[in-house]
Amino acid sequence: MKSVLLVSFIAAFVASSTALDCTQIPANAVEPDNFVNVPAGADAPVQIPPNYDCTYNVAVPPMVYARVRLENGMKGNNDLITVRDEQLTKTLVSSRTNSVMEFYVFPNTTTTFQVTTKSVDMHSTFRLVVFYHEMLPTSVNYLGNPDMKYFRLHYLQANSYFTPQTMVSKERISLSVAHSGWDYDNYQNFFVIDGDFENPKYVYRMSRFVHRNYISTGNKLTVVGLDNTVSQSAVVFTPLSQALQYDSVTSFGTYFQANQLEINAKIGNKKKQAVNVIAANDYTRILSVDKTSDPNCSLKAVQSPPTATSEVFLDFSTVNDFPRNITHRAFTIVAENCAATIKMVSLDY
Repeated sequence: MKSVLLVSFIAAFVASSTALDCTQIPANAVEPDNFVNVPAGADAPVQIPPNYDCTYNVAVPPMVYARVRLENGMKGNNDLITVRDEQLTKTLVSSRTNSVMEFYVFPNTTTTFQVTTKSVDMHSTFRLVVFYHEMLPTSVNYLGNPDMKYFRLHYLQANSYFTPQTMVSKERISLSVAHSGWDYDNYQNFFVIDGDFENPKYVYRMSRFVHRNYISTGNKLTVVGLDNTVSQSAVVFTPLSQALQYDSVTSFGTYFQANQLEINAKIGNKKKQAVNVIAANDYTRILSVDKTSDPNCSLKAVQSPPTATSEVFLDFSTVNDFPRNITHRAFTIVAENCAATIKMVSLDY
């Protein structure tokens, strides 16, 4: 009986969608590994009548996320699709926008697609193709003190069958992004959860934290990527009390293209900064170092996490002939009373 009702419901959805009467996706169609077209049953973009205004809701339950392919056939200057998600991202889709766009709906949230046309019929068209994915169980990691842990972003992509990662500490956690400098790195569909999937306090797109740290409100942070685009950057976690020993603790990524780190520890109360460097390979070449000549300037590349007993890989106060190599995938640049520009590249030999 239940299956008969479901078939009747979907049939009604298909029939009603022909007239574009704003019929929504039936709840019973929202399940992992299922495709849904909006309008229902449309095998191609559907023409939108004039004076049309409908908001289609793409909602997903906990531990399920959706990939939405928007086929954009807007033709009129005033015809528009407005996309809003619960991370407060707003996207305007018009005749000047790409003909195909992809959006990802985070678990237990709703993304809305408002389709509007004006009184003149410009023969605009659209279609949504929604595919629902099951989120894999989260892997849990523990952050000690002193400690530093990181994940390359491409190992967080659930759409490539990797698992989300939850970092747990005995205190609050500082998160930073080690930007590789690669032109095509994209953070839009990577997410930071303050907490975990069961108890999320806040959910943010990682793109908010490319140039500034995020401090957790509790002792858990979860990170996940929903698309499968290639990214060479990493996300780095340090205990908050450890980070507070410096004026700032940030992160920096190296790639096969040279990238330039700017560090200035001549400002702040402690005049001390740390930068966690995450390399694409186990081999980083320091191409050049340009630092201030103050006699009390201290600039070193040390073992991560930086402590009083960390091994010193390179002391830039005594080393001034370059290039020099560091054969560690992760290390930390510590600057005290010093400003410097360091050019680095990650090599595979």
